[in-house]
Amino acid sequence: MRRLLVALGLIASTCGAFAQEFELPTLRGSDAFVPAAPVIYSRWDGFYVGAQLGYGFSQHDFRTSTSTLVAHALRELALEAEVGVSNWQVLGRVDTRGASGGGFFGYNIGWESVILGVELNYSRGNFVADAPIEPITRVTAAGGNTYLVTVTGGASMRITDFATLRSRAGFEVYGFLPYATIGVAVGRADVSRTATVSGQENPNAVCPSPGPPPCTPFSFTETESKTGAFIYGWSFGGGFDVFVLPQVFLRAEYEYIAFSPLWDIKANIQTVRAALGFKF
Repeated sequence: MRRLLVALGLIASTCGAFAQEFELPTLRGSDAFVPAAPVIYSRWDGFYVGAQLGYGFSQHDFRTSTSTLVAHALRELALEAEVGVSNWQVLGRVDTRGASGGGFFGYNIGWESVILGVELNYSRGNFVADAPIEPITRVTAAGGNTYLVTVTGGASMRITDFATLRSRAGFEVYGFLPYATIGVAVGRADVSRTATVSGQENPNAVCPSPGPPPCTPFSFTETESKTGAFIYGWSFGGGFDVFVLPQVFLRAEYEYIAFSPLWDIKANIQTVRAALGFKF
């Protein structure tokens, strides 16, 4: 009996191994037939609009703003041709700050987590700067005469509003959208400048003098002003958006705008902003 049980066990194990060798591959699961997951589009896609508040720091460089005025006033004189009085810098630089408010409108396109877009951003502000004045007085010679020359002047700039058209590139991370921007800028400004060149020709002579060399006082002043002048430049910045409701997001960002010189006055604005936006 014992020998019979052993023989039956050997036959059973042999049949099991034999069956495994002939198992069809098509019976080994069905993973290859699972359909692909549906494409999920980013909720940042599409148009959006918003309102913003900001605080900015503006820098104004007036150092060369009197140059063309002085050059024009002295254009026929040896004093300008030989000495270059127009290159004397009598104004300085100044920084100002102020609040701003405005809005934005844009469109996003998403590729998985990468978000690209374009945006128009507008701010209304009041960045006012008056140039520091440091008059220069020198004794110089030109055209065979001696001159006692004093150059002074003044300038101001008030940037009333500015807008940027910028491209955006961001990367969505757990509902946050960090992004960077670069674009072009346009603004409006009220600008004025004035320059005065005064002094005496041959100041060591008795003034008034009856004979040569005569002591001749002189004074030249030129002034320009313009309201609502357009200024142009470029911008870059960065920030992040985050959804707080299905179609409502908050924003925090920084933007730097550099304007091309207007009447030799250079200006730039750095702004930090907080915003509330709505995506359609």
